[in-house]
Amino acid sequence: MNIGLLVSELEDKEVKKICIGAKQAANDRQINLVIMPGGYLISEQEEDDPFSYQYSALFDYANSEEFDALIIDIDRIGKTATILKKEAFLNKFSEIPVLTLTEQEGYMSINQIETDHDQFEQIGYEAVYDAFYYVSENKLPSPAPVQKCSYIENDSLQAIKVLSDIGYKLLNRKYQSEKAYSEFIKIASSYEIKNCGIYIYDKKVRNNIKYWWNKPEEITVKGYMKNGIIVNEDQSISTGKIISSFVGKNNKVLIAGNIFVGESQLGIFITDFINSVLTDYFFKNIVSILTGVARVSYLEKELRKTNEELYEVQEELARDDSVLDHIGDQDYLTGGLNRRGFFAKAYDLLKENFGPGRVAIVAYIHMESLKGINQMFGHEEGDRAVKKVSGILEEVFEGCIYGRIRGDEFAVIDITNEDGKADFFREQMSEQNANLLSESTRYINHLQYSICEFGYDKNLSLREMLKETDENLQRIKSNK
Repeated sequence: MNIGLLVSELEDKEVKKICIGAKQAANDRQINLVIMPGGYLISEQEEDDPFSYQYSALFDYANSEEFDALIIDIDRIGKTATILKKEAFLNKFSEIPVLTLTEQEGYMSINQIETDHDQFEQIGYEAVYDAFYYVSENKLPSPAPVQKCSYIENDSLQAIKVLSDIGYKLLNRKYQSEKAYSEFIKIASSYEIKNCGIYIYDKKVRNNIKYWWNKPEEITVKGYMKNGIIVNEDQSISTGKIISSFVGKNNKVLIAGNIFVGESQLGIFITDFINSVLTDYFFKNIVSILTGVARVSYLEKELRKTNEELYEVQEELARDDSVLDHIGDQDYLTGGLNRRGFFAKAYDLLKENFGPGRVAIVAYIHMESLKGINQMFGHEEGDRAVKKVSGILEEVFEGCIYGRIRGDEFAVIDITNEDGKADFFREQMSEQNANLLSESTRYINHLQYSICEFGYDKNLSLREMLKETDENLQRIKSNK
């Protein structure tokens, strides 16, 4: 059986005592209890805490088929709200049996406590006792006998030390991807916690006073521990199945907190309700640390996305002659000719030197490994590979016109009357390819190339020669 206890905040001493009694009743009755400190119902933003309304988004997780009954401390949650606002809040849970801690006209309340002995602890105990009985028998029981609730509050200095330890370990180290969530679960396991879950939305969900959020249907498990066993999951689950992921043979008393920043909901955190949680501001600070981790994770994800987009733009600039036509003749990476520069000088060469008795040698060279180098080792390493190839081409085709016409492609043109010069270039390129393969220690920097000869024809254009050379290169690639 799953019971939800909706309260305002654990810094309220009376709420703290109610939770102590509720925890004992849950253990006595062997049921699962989830405590949800979601703050207060407010009608306007408070100047000292303009986002305090965000805490109450936590209550939306309680509106779920996972709960067999809800206990709501409506007087404290709605202490500054109108009667109509409190009624509207209670009506949100019309599909689930709801018991209020105090009498509310038109709503079912728990048996009222008449003892002064541990009064608020007894209220918490009675609430869970009544909710359990109501779910089982569809009616309220006689008042529960007065209970003596034993509780020893942890030393606040020890709680501060725990917060410091968790914050230091998480916020002063660099983790790959989103491993900080998994690391948090490992740290939590050393502080009495056996059940813990971090659930983060793939995208931030807007929530403000004017436009209340709609709880997404799915959420991603970023870190998870059940009965002391850590499972590093990264999969989406229904937001209506979060609590059930913890349910097992043994009953559990859990506490939940929503993770938000500014006007955005990021996710939810659930953990065991241990004694340290009742130290003032301990739980809020734990959730704040997780908020920091989530925020850094989002920022790093956006930074990676922006970097990828910048690299794509850079590569597009290198490929797009319509852009390069306006930014000079020099390739920004190799220092040699870019597409515009190559075509300009190639046209001049043909115009001045290509005539009867002479041949044009045109070459296309493709760095087929560049994409893989960029993906595996980064674009800086890819740039070094491009520069290496550029140096090789400058040596092989000395005295010729060559340039980088796309990110991973080079073109060469030479006008000559020497016999066998094209064969000489092919031999040199084969030798250089072998050298590249033997020199490489981390990756293969292999070149595909096509070298063609064209006899003089006054109707033969540079683009036609390049087109035929490129087509020959494609045939070489398809036959390799």
